[in-house]
Amino acid sequence: MALATIIVFSSCLDTDDEQYVNYEPYASLRSVSISDIDTKYIVKDKEGNDSTVIKTVQGAFCHFTINQETGEAYNVDSLPVGTDVTKVATSISCDGVAYLYVDSLQSYELFVETDSFDYTNPLKILIASTDGTYAREYKISLNVHKVDPNQLYWNRITENPAASGAAVRMSQKDDKLYLFSCDNDGDVSLFTILVSNSVSTESKNVSGLPQYPNMNSLVQYAGKFYIVADGKIYSSADGEAWENVSCEADVKTLFAASDKDNVIWAVANDSLAVANDVAAGFTTVQPLSDKFPLYDLSSIVSPLRTNLNINRYLLFGRTMQGAQAQPQLWGKLSNEKKWVNYNPSSYNTKVCPSLESLTVFPYDGKLYAIGGKGTIAGADVAALSTIYVSRDNGLTWDAADEDGPSLPAELAGNDAPFAAFADADGNIWLAVCGENGAIWRGRMNKFDF
Repeated sequence: MALATIIVFSSCLDTDDEQYVNYEPYASLRSVSISDIDTKYIVKDKEGNDSTVIKTVQGAFCHFTINQETGEAYNVDSLPVGTDVTKVATSISCDGVAYLYVDSLQSYELFVETDSFDYTNPLKILIASTDGTYAREYKISLNVHKVDPNQLYWNRITENPAASGAAVRMSQKDDKLYLFSCDNDGDVSLFTILVSNSVSTESKNVSGLPQYPNMNSLVQYAGKFYIVADGKIYSSADGEAWENVSCEADVKTLFAASDKDNVIWAVANDSLAVANDVAAGFTTVQPLSDKFPLYDLSSIVSPLRTNLNINRYLLFGRTMQGAQAQPQLWGKLSNEKKWVNYNPSSYNTKVCPSLESLTVFPYDGKLYAIGGKGTIAGADVAALSTIYVSRDNGLTWDAADEDGPSLPAELAGNDAPFAAFADADGNIWLAVCGENGAIWRGRMNKFDF
């Protein structure tokens, strides 16, 4: 390997003593840093016109790893998708003198930090020791995400076996996803999917359930599924064989449960009631409010970020069927006794969208909401066309950004019954009924990086 010739200058001051420079036999790259990167994006404004947006990636937050064994330097955390890396000012520190490989000249030239470099391909540099006895090559790469980490990608898993379902509900038990469907004749069917291997699917026969059970009332508690039919509670360990649980209360619906807190909640005898053992009966906690939801129920139980020993309970739903009724939000903490109506004040313009079959579930540290046709802020919304996101536990909602999570495009406008569920492994499951129904699995890109 040819090394650059090192010219040694000596100088004399007012004495005859010669001044010598100490040259070292070391050559290694010690650190890499980059400047801020401004990238232009073309987006659509509210009127549909092209608009230019400039986003800045701060170089100070781009940290490089140097592998001295392989001679590679790279950023482990990739830059955002679309970042322009064709002109990036770069600083390095090294033991020795740095030279940049110029492909067009097939030679090395002195590395100049004031230049901007094109990282479309890795930079090739040579570090030469100052004594001219040793040199080493390095490659510096600037990694950029190829896909948007906040985008959902969807896979069509299978045709929906519940294509004729009039009401569907999803739940997960162990490594299985359970899809319960009630058809127009009131009969319930079951379809299971193995979460860890979505090609493993099975149709199951359901016995012991009366016709037309309240599908909204399906909850899981203490290793069993529970559901309400004809004012009575039924339970099943496997979702297939059901039996009536002796309970004196007149139960309208079950709406929340937690194994951690050892409680299951119900609307019974026109009250909100709680039990530790369904067969032992429910204890009345508070009267049933006319604003308490009984339809399109979505129950979420999750620990507080500030105290993992306390659970937050949230319940979304409607007081009547149909998208005309504005969704209600009720909640409580596990160390509180009574449920409270959390509906935001009238001045809040970012209310929960009023969609048919509204379904709310936690995902990626936020709440997601999807539904059939309806309205939001007075504007009509097509069925299964938009994902809505709340970052404050359901108080305010926004449609997902244009570059954020979205539903499969082919589902937009499909007003068939559906069910949605987010598992603990970063997947969103979506079962859509109807003639062209199917089961989809969605996953955010960043969970696969």
